[in-house]
Amino acid sequence: MSVPESFVRIENWLSTHAPSLLRQLNKPGISVAELDKAEATLGAKFPPSVREAYTHYDGESKESTGLFGSWRWLPLCEIIQWNDEQQRKVQKTHLVDFKPSFMIPLLKLTSTNSDMRYVETSGDDGQEETPVIEWNHNRPVRDIKYGSFANYLSTFAERLELGEYIPDNNDTNKAHGLVLKH
Repeated sequence: MSVPESFVRIENWLSTHAPSLLRQLNKPGISVAELDKAEATLGAKFPPSVREAYTHYDGESKESTGLFGSWRWLPLCEIIQWNDEQQRKVQKTHLVDFKPSFMIPLLKLTSTNSDMRYVETSGDDGQEETPVIEWNHNRPVRDIKYGSFANYLSTFAERLELGEYIPDNNDTNKAHGLVLKH
């Protein structure tokens, strides 16, 4: 399923079940020129599905508790900020084998704010899809979760439609994200 098709399904579900949560998605999306500039700043190429997703929305608002089941999709400026922070840490600690631009954080777990889901840099031509990988700070392992960000979005849309997620507040007007249904 394509990124636009996934967003249509996600938007339709949110409109029906939690309309206030649509406001958590940052509109408008990022222009191609802004994406090119961000890639140059990061020294990284976004995989195609990530680029496409950011042309629809610029992640989620700071008020969001995570539309993706407590995972908050980061706006592009926060990805750049994270990369800058990692660059400073690398310089300060003289880590020679860590290259922050290799990792592009896309989602942060709002309950810990330190666990993340990221993609790796695409190839030099920017046409390579890379997997969505989960990084848990308490047990630092590379846990591949999805084959691509497009796959992440389509799987999330399917799980929404299957009723696996609910708003994080019984009053949907006060909800700021979605959680897995227990």
